[in-house]
Amino acid sequence: MLVIKKNGSLQEFDIEKIRTSLTNCFCSSNCYMNEGDLNSLSAQFRKILTEVTKDNTHTSTYEIRGIVYHILMENRFINAAKSYMKLC
Repeated sequence: MLVIKKNGSLQEFDIEKIRTSLTNCFCSSNCYMNEGDLNSLSAQFRKILTEVTKDNTHTSTYEIRGIVYHILMENRFINAAKSYMKLC
């Protein structure tokens, strides 16, 4: 799947970038997250991304940001969600 970046360029989707972003937002908000949390959030992200991108060929950084925020809020990681939005 390709990601349409803010500058219009295309880049191959990499789940590790999502995992790194999640880790960073937890660290900056002084919230605790273990490997199980990270795996669960990553799996939820993949599931929603697949549902949102029906053709499964491309997405945008805007969509990615919204999905990450949604899963953080849905899992009650409110401070991490706020931190994530500031970091993006």
